Amino acid sequence: MKSSICSPRTIRKLFLVGAVLLSTCTLQSTLVFATCVLQANPSQTRFSIKLQNATLEEFVKQMEQKTGYSFIYGEEVRLNSRITLAVRDLTINEILRKAFEMQPIGFEISGKHILLHKRPMPQKTASRRFTISGYVTDGASSETLIGANVLDSRQRVGTATNPFGFYTLTLPEGDAELSFSYLGYETRHSSFPLNQDTVLNIRLNTNNELAEVIILSDKKEAGIQATAMGAHEIPMAQIQHTPAVLGEADILKTIQLMPGVQAGTEGFSGLYVRGGGPDQNLILLDGIPIYNADHLLGVFSIFTPEAVKKVTLFKSSFPARYGGRLSSIVDVRTNDGDMKRYHGALSIGTLTDKIHLEGPIIKDRTSFSLSGRTTHTAFMGKAFSSGGDEFNYYFYDLNAKVNHKFNDRSRLFLSFYHGKDHYHFNFKENYSYNDSGSGNHYTNNYESKSGLNWGNTIAAGRWNYVFTNKLFSNTTIAFNSYRMILKGKSKEQNMYSSSPPLSYFYQYDSEYRSGIRDWSFRTDFDYTPIPSHHIKFGVEYLYHTFRPETNTSKMKEEENGVTEQDTLYNSISNSYLHGHEASVYAEDNFDIGSRTSLNAGVHVSLFNTQGKNYFSIQPRLSVHYRFDHGFSVKASFSQMAQYVHQLSSTPLAMPTDLWVPITKNIRPMHANQYSLGGYYTGVPGWEFSIEGYYKQMRNVLEYQNGVSFFGSSTNWEEKVEMGEGRSMGIEFMAQKTTGKTTGWLAYTLAKADRQFKDGSINDGERFPYKYDRRHSISLCVNHKFNERIDIGVSWIYNSGSTVTLPEQQTVILKPDGSIEQTNYISKRNNYRLPASHRLNIGVNFNKKTKHGMRTWNISLYNAYNSMNPTFVYGKRRDYDYLAYKDEYGKYTGGYNTSKLFIKKITLLPIIPSVTYTYKF
Repeated sequence: MKSSICSPRTIRKLFLVGAVLLSTCTLQSTLVFATCVLQANPSQTRFSIKLQNATLEEFVKQMEQKTGYSFIYGEEVRLNSRITLAVRDLTINEILRKAFEMQPIGFEISGKHILLHKRPMPQKTASRRFTISGYVTDGASSETLIGANVLDSRQRVGTATNPFGFYTLTLPEGDAELSFSYLGYETRHSSFPLNQDTVLNIRLNTNNELAEVIILSDKKEAGIQATAMGAHEIPMAQIQHTPAVLGEADILKTIQLMPGVQAGTEGFSGLYVRGGGPDQNLILLDGIPIYNADHLLGVFSIFTPEAVKKVTLFKSSFPARYGGRLSSIVDVRTNDGDMKRYHGALSIGTLTDKIHLEGPIIKDRTSFSLSGRTTHTAFMGKAFSSGGDEFNYYFYDLNAKVNHKFNDRSRLFLSFYHGKDHYHFNFKENYSYNDSGSGNHYTNNYESKSGLNWGNTIAAGRWNYVFTNKLFSNTTIAFNSYRMILKGKSKEQNMYSSSPPLSYFYQYDSEYRSGIRDWSFRTDFDYTPIPSHHIKFGVEYLYHTFRPETNTSKMKEEENGVTEQDTLYNSISNSYLHGHEASVYAEDNFDIGSRTSLNAGVHVSLFNTQGKNYFSIQPRLSVHYRFDHGFSVKASFSQMAQYVHQLSSTPLAMPTDLWVPITKNIRPMHANQYSLGGYYTGVPGWEFSIEGYYKQMRNVLEYQNGVSFFGSSTNWEEKVEMGEGRSMGIEFMAQKTTGKTTGWLAYTLAKADRQFKDGSINDGERFPYKYDRRHSISLCVNHKFNERIDIGVSWIYNSGSTVTLPEQQTVILKPDGSIEQTNYISKRNNYRLPASHRLNIGVNFNKKTKHGMRTWNISLYNAYNSMNPTFVYGKRRDYDYLAYKDEYGKYTGGYNTSKLFIKKITLLPIIPSVTYTYKF
């Protein structure tokens, strides 16, 4: 109780008296004043506290540290459930009421002591339930925030926004106290009486301090708090500050730094995830599959960071809504466009130029986002020339998106992407001479042109509609095309000025095409009947048109004006393959008590091709159990099926790689993956994880010995074998998520192999997969010195992959009696390459200007010039030359011994770069 002597009125009077007495230096009156102030109700002091799944001991310890009060209680005082609390500026009384509201614990404050006692368990009164729903957006741009946390502190239940920024939360009638948080944004609180269904759209303001966000919802789809395991959300700030080749921030290069992920070829963009191949990754751009995600043979990916909002990687426990690949899902979401103001960025780098613009078309109603990137050489038709040679290479990307808000229930998105790589080579040669004997003149003109173009085109329309405050839908119609065109033209003309004059003309034109085209329809539903259940279900249909290769050529020949031949040739493989793929899925992410969450789902798919149907039921299950003090464990099982293959003979992402569907003879690939992991978040700002996995694969393809698919898919079914694969490994990751210094250390111990039990390859024995690397380490550190300077450093180490090289040479006696010397190879992938490692450094110098921000980036790729192998080949050196006489008495000789040497080619040594960026 408050003492009357310390009432506000008494304090004011004593303050005046004290001021007078101080002027006369009367010590006694001063002590009276000080005593009254100290006794002025300390229980009205306000505190802030954040706790998650805390025991009573943990709650008491933190309260004693923050408030100075001491707690007294007996052994009979126990919690019914753990305490989760996130409050700001509340009195000690209010905090205790909230903490023990639904607990069998009462309290009494006596001076600086708090006495806890046992009381009957409070009974929940039956009440009506209402639903709060809406969108969480950026306060400045109205860009939707994916995975933002929503928590009701009174009921201690929460949720997270879906991939379109929408949330829904059902609570009992009464006072609602919601908090909205997102990494890099200030937390916002909203309190109101809940007596009807409510639409509440929230705008969050950015916070440059990047304060820690306490995750109080397990409905996020990635990260340690999520039910799923093997899932990583990769913030764009992290991608933009991770140094890469030529200073180009790259999504796929950053993903390669995650545990369990590696590049196939040193320095290039291919993804090899948990023992899988590059065609086993489903890369999505706003939900649409990408069939070729690389530029410059894999040095860069097609994603322009300025156009991207969110990147999520799934390596295991795949959500049921994903299907069609065995090893990983990379889900890339692009910006919707600022509905409030116009802004953008301009960047000029060592190799590329980029521009990004976004803003409102109709304020608060319609917005646009536009991004473009190209190399400098795109503006030069004849960028390089030498003698009669002219050649050029360039690539470009264009992203465009329009977002229209009809109302709070209905939104429409129109998006477009087009990217292209272009290479051309021209050669001219002219030759002439005079015949001194006859006086005639001879001329020869030769001209050759060749060009190679490849790229993706995507157009999509997406409609979001909120049927009820518990049911959200997204419907997408899309067109997706990848194509490669190789053209060649050669022409030769000869003239001889005799009498009569003689002439000869020859021309050869050729065109080679390959590609794949999809039309797709998909509709997804999010249904949240109660906070503990988050249900997703939907259907998808894709119509595939495969064009593995079409080859046409035309030949024309004239002699002395008379046409000798004029013929058009078409390859026998000029045919289209069609495939119909349909799928339906359902999944539920739900809680079992306060410690356990579970995600259970199933993905059912049907693929029809060449008159044959392939049907697959793929169950998915993951479980998350939380212990005390920040410890938790997860386990998962996933089954996946894949209906397409990529034929490739090189380790680089070549445009001549061919996509083909399964056939009547080639069955779908299947994979079962089992995973188990442990996690710790007890250190503020840090996350620790260790995950183990075992993956079984069936019907994986390997090329027969000596087979090449370089630019030809003719009879490809006869050139491959189907077998089994397996991979296993342990992944460790320590990540610092807040503060001026952030980053992670990742280590992977893994093994991957293949087996063809019919003996068609390697005599039926197991052999290591070509990208089997035993050890992988990646260290990435970002440090912000101040507002003007920040630095990013990454170091990568990979033990060597495997190649097949001849071990020795042997002599073969042919049936015709001739002798041939040939290479002998005992088994496939018999040589392991040396380890590769490199250090990348990037420094940003930032300066605010009148209209924006100016940034200079200076980067060093492969800073200590490690000569890592891009290609290797075997070269044999002969020794011990022996000379002897043959039967005719002539001396001849040969080498008696030889030794194999491994030669390497390094394409990416130390590479410095400078990039200028201006944001306005």
